[in-house]
Amino acid sequence: KQWYQRRVAITAGSVLNYRPNSVHCLASQRSGWHVFDINIEYARFGVPNSEWIQSWLNNDYKLCPTYPKWLFVPAEATQEIVVGSAKFRSQGRLPALSFVYEPTGAAICRCSQPCVGITMNRSEFDEKMVSCIRMANKKEKSKMYIVDTRPKVNAMVNRAGGKGYEDVKNYVDVLYKNFPIQNIHVMRESMSKLRNTLEMAISPSAHISGVEESGWLSHVKVVLNTAKFISNTVSVEGHSVLIHCSDGWDRTAQTSSLSQILLDPYYRTLNGFQVLVEKEWLAFGHKFVDRCSLLCRNPDEVSPIFLQFLDCVFQLQNQFPTHFEFNENYLVELYDMLTSGKFGTFLGNNEKDRTRQRLSERTFSVWGYLWENITKFINPYFEHGAEIKADNSQLLRPSTEDRDLLLWTKMYCRYDLCCEAKTALDIDVETSSELKAVTERLSQTTVEM
Repeated sequence: KQWYQRRVAITAGSVLNYRPNSVHCLASQRSGWHVFDINIEYARFGVPNSEWIQSWLNNDYKLCPTYPKWLFVPAEATQEIVVGSAKFRSQGRLPALSFVYEPTGAAICRCSQPCVGITMNRSEFDEKMVSCIRMANKKEKSKMYIVDTRPKVNAMVNRAGGKGYEDVKNYVDVLYKNFPIQNIHVMRESMSKLRNTLEMAISPSAHISGVEESGWLSHVKVVLNTAKFISNTVSVEGHSVLIHCSDGWDRTAQTSSLSQILLDPYYRTLNGFQVLVEKEWLAFGHKFVDRCSLLCRNPDEVSPIFLQFLDCVFQLQNQFPTHFEFNENYLVELYDMLTSGKFGTFLGNNEKDRTRQRLSERTFSVWGYLWENITKFINPYFEHGAEIKADNSQLLRPSTEDRDLLLWTKMYCRYDLCCEAKTALDIDVETSSELKAVTERLSQTTVEM
């Protein structure tokens, strides 16, 4: 038995037929569907306001079928600008707000690549949309970054298919920066090499070289470096950032969510992390069905993108052991439940799919299950609050030096007795007085779902 093998062949029927083993569990796992409210989440960082408004233009999912129905856009962006920008972006995934860092007013927005093609076509509406995002940051003489998370050569190749990247000469006070995060095919191959290395009975030196040659930790490093750049640009420099990759549902989801974890301690809490996954991965349309092969689709679409994100979070937990309310067991269990065939949370490639299938009525939520078992996932050493501080003292600045990035043994080597290793967050959950204190606090503050 290996960590990457699903315990069941996931079908729609297996998810619909799953039932918790008690009435209490049934009620709790139903309630998990209400952990995320997009209006409450955006209100938490002061939106809507004079700079950002809620748009109804995607209420029927016709503007962008893979986006949430409620979008937040610059107040200065007219309906014509929003619609025109959507037409110029791949899959209609127009620039939309993800997060505002209140101490500076800088925003993190996300989108897909522009459809410029070989002739470098322009769209006045898209150029105005980006300008509206930049001007929504009231910092004097503020500029803005477009962060393209693809290698430059990949972005250039996409021009041959009618897409590509922005020509910043057409965008006022905008800087363009590439980060070479590889595509889904490279990540799939890298994980395959890592898996093969860990399966083999080889010497320690060959094991180390095999892990290195897989390139997995090098990919993790690039993803973390991109998130570090975004968080530093937003918090220290005070400039807004627009993130995209190709279609904006893989590398964009990774770097947007990780940069928010670095910026906002709320996303390091149990509630906050669930909200972050709901917002950046589920609402904004990461293709869980395709990437995790949940319904046995095209194998070329399978890739460990969400697993890689969880690996990055593990790296942060390892470097900042008192800054996360949950431990690495929580991340492992979340991944296992994603592939278990029990929950409808990740069934569907986007919000529209899950709404059309009425999954919240017909299936159970993974968040309810995780809350039932919360004592296994609490980090008793958590000692930081959930509020952003104006002095940036709550920012995380991780090291991405090779010596500081670890193979996630609890995930990848869990069935290999020779490779098992204890981590700093491993504790005796039965006897820890710190755990009991945290559990009591959580029971008093848990939001009614």
